[in-house]
Amino acid sequence: MKRVTATAVWEIEGTEVTLKYRKECPEEVMTKKIIAYREVLLSKAYLQDNTSLCEAFHFFGGIAFVALGMTLETDFKECFTHYAREFAKEWAESAKCLKSKFIGYEYVFQTMLRHSETPTNYNFKYILDGVSKDNDFKVIIEQVFMEYWSKIMLDKMKNNQSVSDITARVGDARVSRYFMSIPMETKKYLKGLAQSYTNNREIITKRSLSDFIFGNGGDSTFLGVDEEFHALFLSTVNEEFESQKIKFVAENRLQFKKDKWKLYQLDGATLKYLTVDFTIVISSTLKQELKQFLKFRYSRGFRTSDRNPLYLLQIANMIHTISPDIMFFADVDITDAKALQLKLENDVSQVQMMNYISMCNLLFDFLISDDNVSKFPKPQSNPFRSLKMVNAHKYNENTPYIPDAVLAKLEEHVDELSPMEIRMFKIFVSTGMRAKEVAYLKEDCLSDGRYDERYILKYTPYKVLNARRKLGLGEYHQIYVNQEVKELIEAQINDSEELRNHSGLPYIFLYQNKGRRICLPNTGNYSAKINKLIQKHNICDESGTPWNFSTRQCRKTLVVKMIENNATVTELVYQLGHLNHSTAMKYYADVKSMKLAELNTEFYQKQFGLLLSNKQLVDFSEEERKQLYVDFRLSKRRVEFGYCVRKNCEGACSYQNKTMHCVSCPNLCTGAQYLPYWSELLKSQQEVVNALKEAYRKEKIKDYQNFAEYILENRKLLAYQNIVKAIKEASDECDI
Repeated sequence: MKRVTATAVWEIEGTEVTLKYRKECPEEVMTKKIIAYREVLLSKAYLQDNTSLCEAFHFFGGIAFVALGMTLETDFKECFTHYAREFAKEWAESAKCLKSKFIGYEYVFQTMLRHSETPTNYNFKYILDGVSKDNDFKVIIEQVFMEYWSKIMLDKMKNNQSVSDITARVGDARVSRYFMSIPMETKKYLKGLAQSYTNNREIITKRSLSDFIFGNGGDSTFLGVDEEFHALFLSTVNEEFESQKIKFVAENRLQFKKDKWKLYQLDGATLKYLTVDFTIVISSTLKQELKQFLKFRYSRGFRTSDRNPLYLLQIANMIHTISPDIMFFADVDITDAKALQLKLENDVSQVQMMNYISMCNLLFDFLISDDNVSKFPKPQSNPFRSLKMVNAHKYNENTPYIPDAVLAKLEEHVDELSPMEIRMFKIFVSTGMRAKEVAYLKEDCLSDGRYDERYILKYTPYKVLNARRKLGLGEYHQIYVNQEVKELIEAQINDSEELRNHSGLPYIFLYQNKGRRICLPNTGNYSAKINKLIQKHNICDESGTPWNFSTRQCRKTLVVKMIENNATVTELVYQLGHLNHSTAMKYYADVKSMKLAELNTEFYQKQFGLLLSNKQLVDFSEEERKQLYVDFRLSKRRVEFGYCVRKNCEGACSYQNKTMHCVSCPNLCTGAQYLPYWSELLKSQQEVVNALKEAYRKEKIKDYQNFAEYILENRKLLAYQNIVKAIKEASDECDI
């Protein structure tokens, strides 16, 4: 059409194309070259050989090559698509991974114009600068990659396999889009995977399913995820989980025929489970009897937190080890029971031993009863009933109350927690409710009371719920709360409204972490968060020991405050929701004795310079404490480097014949005036232990830690170290 300096403008089927002007290539020659290039595109000769394309590219130049090709837009894009497929195949056979948002079109042109005889040295990054529809080429490449990888994905999907290897190559976002290129197959695939969780009695979660499919660590909300896929993914998980909540609980009974049970319990909006593995039981006959007992126990309702019955699996193996001839529990006699008790005394703590023996009693009571319908021999009696746990109550640690200083610091820093956690803490402290009772408060829990600024709070006392039903009482207990507690609960009701509507649950303490399902607070995790706060701010009791918080302490703390304010036992019973006065009376006695013990501890420390703990004095009555003071004054209780606080009624001293005597006795109280003597003993004992180690070294003995003589001497050393350390810490001296 015209010439502009070194260029010539051509009109090709209504499209203007600017080409280089060359004197040596008149119009007739250029016309033939253009027609030849167009003929290659129209005839698709490039499918057999790309030589003609390469010749046209070298003759016209990169931008003109594309401009001329776009005069036959459909055919040129077909050509580009063909080489995009070639590039996708070559790339897939390599070990490369896509990292950019778009796949570079320049790689396709490199593939298109690669020729062994006419190598191309060109920056293809700018080859589309003259094309207004350059985005179309990016779409073509993405579409080609989708077609290529979708076929591979489809084969995996048919076999319910993970596509994580593909995700590692092309990325999570692309794979999610590839899924939606085959929506029906994807829906079937997700449903099949979800069903496999149910078939395996495994709780389905977004995290676990996402991690299996993509191998991305369980992030189902990754950047760039296809919205349609994400919606389908979430609906599949939620639908399957709703089905599991019904199915898993209903099918618990089917587990009783297996050797490994997985029993589910619905806990609010979530499922919890208890695993019972009978495969660890050596004796097949004892295993079957245990199955009968646990089936009887768990088929009538259970709590996943109640794991004491699982001790029986270990008990069965211990009995088999003690007497391999025992085939049935009916063969166990008093001698075997005593042997088991001795083994437990050596292997486990006193509290654990009592739990083990308690479960043995329950097992044998069942085996003797008519509830045992098995064909195995029935025991004639329960041999474990003759085993007496002396002073068993002393091994139960009473829940401490929170000292005022600790509580004040907690209230000072509790604002660092989330609003829901702050409200829970204040409700615990104000009402003395149990953890589950607070966590399961419902939206209709508040109502007006008959007194000004006093409101009725109703809740379900789950711990005594069965007992209440047997007594014909209602399932709710009601207490009065003040204006502050009412406002806290109302604020939580408002904040949780959306979550309640979405989940259909009536509970107000609901929360949802990003990418997780709606759930109720875990009280164990809640206590852990409070303890992290305590650790962060170094909140300690009066002795300087970091406080260890549990929600039960709030209940005891409220009791202490009520008693200090002259509350009656009846008022305690009402506030705490007890069904009789016995527990409240025990609380009353505990608090009174603790307060008296604290006063006497401080008194004795000032009078005699001795280190006494609350535990040493808590069992003493007021009269006995007075007598103890007289004995101390008259030196009647003087022992080696201190005084003995053993109660006279306890009989002969059990530590008298032991190797270390008073040093290991919990009834010994000593003080700073005895520190030089204890330090000398410590020094002397350290020399004894060092001498033993040196003798072992000379004899080239390395495993001496289990030698009786070393254990005995090292135990003495540790005992002396503990006493010296305790005296120094109490006297504000440096650590040893």
